[in-house]
Amino acid sequence: MKKEIKVVILILFIAAVVYVLKFSQLSYYFFTETGRQEFYAGLQAYLDGLGFWAPFMFVLIYALSLLFFVPASIFTSIGALLFGQWFGLALNLLGAYLGGAVSFYIARYLMRDMAAKMLQKGHFKALDDKAAEHGFSVIMYLRLMFVPFTYLNFAVGLSKIKFRDFFWGTVIGVIPGLVVITFLVSALKELAVKYAVHKDIMKSLTADIWRADVVLPVLLFIFSFFIPTIIKHFKNKFNVTPEIEKEAGEEAK
Repeated sequence: MKKEIKVVILILFIAAVVYVLKFSQLSYYFFTETGRQEFYAGLQAYLDGLGFWAPFMFVLIYALSLLFFVPASIFTSIGALLFGQWFGLALNLLGAYLGGAVSFYIARYLMRDMAAKMLQKGHFKALDDKAAEHGFSVIMYLRLMFVPFTYLNFAVGLSKIKFRDFFWGTVIGVIPGLVVITFLVSALKELAVKYAVHKDIMKSLTADIWRADVVLPVLLFIFSFFIPTIIKHFKNKFNVTPEIEKEAGEEAK
């Protein structure tokens, strides 16, 4: 692809992202509590009308949202609310994998050439080479450290890390986070629905609070706060240098 065409496409892409996040109606739907409630109700009605094709459309919408830097937790929560724990988890994983792959390739083909010059100098070259050498373990480590999903997709696309390493590191690395959010949101929804129609809330709460499908998501949620700390102690096993970790932290800001 000619450099001029890449630049034009990149400018249009950046403009589209800024418009969606700052000026479109979607910014209201994604970043305000009332807007999210309205969006969820509208999306639920739309998907209900699609019947068999609803899960496929949800995966596409999830993936597309990631390209516009919509936090992955929003659609992960929606997937849990609409499709439950296990089916919702499967769709959330598919949406994350698809969105991650497309984000990676957008960065690789539209921005890598421009970034390459900077990455071939001194500190950045050493960092890029080290990350590329241990791409799989580095990506898995950063995913388990909960570095913001979409930012990492694009950042890795700018590097020399191979897509294969990026993809499989992502496949494994995002599972804990998506499991925690999907299971917890699904369990809270089930309890909320039950209590809405139950006359004796306290009696029902006492009976339900120790159910495995309630206790497990809560324990996983609590444990998730310790995952980055635990993983950090093993960063040498992942071939992650302090420089890589520092740069990942800067990307997340």
